[in-house]
Amino acid sequence: MSADLAWLLTRTTSSFLVKRKGNTSIQLTRDPASLNNIHSFKNSSVNNKTVSVASAGAAGVTVTYKKGPATKPAASTVTKKLVFGGRRAAAKGVAKITKGYRGDLSSVALARVSRILDTQVQGKKVHTKKARGKKAIIA
Repeated sequence: MSADLAWLLTRTTSSFLVKRKGNTSIQLTRDPASLNNIHSFKNSSVNNKTVSVASAGAAGVTVTYKKGPATKPAASTVTKKLVFGGRRAAAKGVAKITKGYRGDLSSVALARVSRILDTQVQGKKVHTKKARGKKAIIA
């Protein structure tokens, strides 16, 4: 089955579709392959060329993309790459993967990487001030 036909059959009943009450002009999705979170064929996992970025534990991100046509078994078409290092190294690695594959998603993927790395940063320790002078004698 072609990707276009699969999209036409599942676009109104997708489990990832976020339905809101009222007249909303934009449809949103929870699809992990949609970096924009917009419900469209271009950004859906049904598309033959998708890119998704997820957290890879404590320090790093996983970039997942499809490498072949949908006629192959699903496990053989998906490629996962782990990108570790600092913020610049991770951004450079993700940009390298997305530029040649889907250039239109490069800036969105970099924004997602930045948000993921922000959540992985450990907070600074709060130091308590030492009591000095008369306060040190009382305590």
